[in-house]
Amino acid sequence: MKKSLIFVFILLLFTLVAMGCTSSEGASEAAADESTTAVSELEPLEIIFVTHDLGAGIFAPVRTGMEDACELVVANCEFLGPQSYDPAEQVSLIEAAIAKNPDAIVTTRPEPGTYNDAIEKALDASILVIAFNTNDPTADASLPVPFVGQDFTNYGVVWAQEVMKDLPDGGDIVITDCCLGHYALEERNRSFIETLEEEGGEKWTVRDVLDTGADETTIFGVIEAYHQANPDVDGIYGVDYYSHVIAQYIKNNDLQDELKTGGSDMGPGNLDGLENDYVSFALGQNPYLQGFYPVMMVHLSERFGIRPISIDTGTDVVTPANFNEYNPEYR
Repeated sequence: MKKSLIFVFILLLFTLVAMGCTSSEGASEAAADESTTAVSELEPLEIIFVTHDLGAGIFAPVRTGMEDACELVVANCEFLGPQSYDPAEQVSLIEAAIAKNPDAIVTTRPEPGTYNDAIEKALDASILVIAFNTNDPTADASLPVPFVGQDFTNYGVVWAQEVMKDLPDGGDIVITDCCLGHYALEERNRSFIETLEEEGGEKWTVRDVLDTGADETTIFGVIEAYHQANPDVDGIYGVDYYSHVIAQYIKNNDLQDELKTGGSDMGPGNLDGLENDYVSFALGQNPYLQGFYPVMMVHLSERFGIRPISIDTGTDVVTPANFNEYNPEYR
């Protein structure tokens, strides 16, 4: 089925849900009237996405999902963020977005407590706020917003299970981490280590968590220096999108048969490694949906009065065996 036909089907599905789920008679009539209005005749919605790291390749398919959905429902959309991980600059961009008074702001919330004031200000201005990709649950407990993204605790469990398969006899493991303090990465690491301890029978040891930063040249240098100083480690695994740099290091140094790796998302190094069987796995989170679904939620909320809900976009295990089943443009 062509992509355009899929989009039309999804839009029709959302419209039918909107017509069927509105509870009061007046709301039902409004939904029915709205459904008969040509989409092209609707007043455009104004939606602003703000991410924490525009330079991370994981957000390319997120942006594609946003753009496809915005075209379907008639919305003017922006996708903003600092070029590298910078919560303070992200908060400034949220503040600037509030000043534009859009219908909705869709933002990540990776640093505990950092975004509370800005999000509360947006909500006070009657701007719909939806979180995507990363949402700090401690902040969400006091300032809840719907979230479209992955369950990071489950991710850690799946990650540990894949590593145990990858190193069945056990071994010493190193983790690369671009952004210490980032909630999603901290929770992935915590859950990963906990699962290894509970299910691993002390066969696997996490020797170090490397603070790599988010610049790929710097990351490569950190990995290279560490491995040269610790050539006995059995595997280096990445908790974030930049895990694909580990694969680049392995390829550049002909370590395909010596050093195990796998990690988050489908960056260029992971794609090549999966295709050529020197990356054991990549864990996907369906980033396209993290851009698509929030726009649809804004459409349903603003035009049909249907409140947004949280959606778990899952943890997919991509391996050399099933690599051809996944389209990296949307992963």
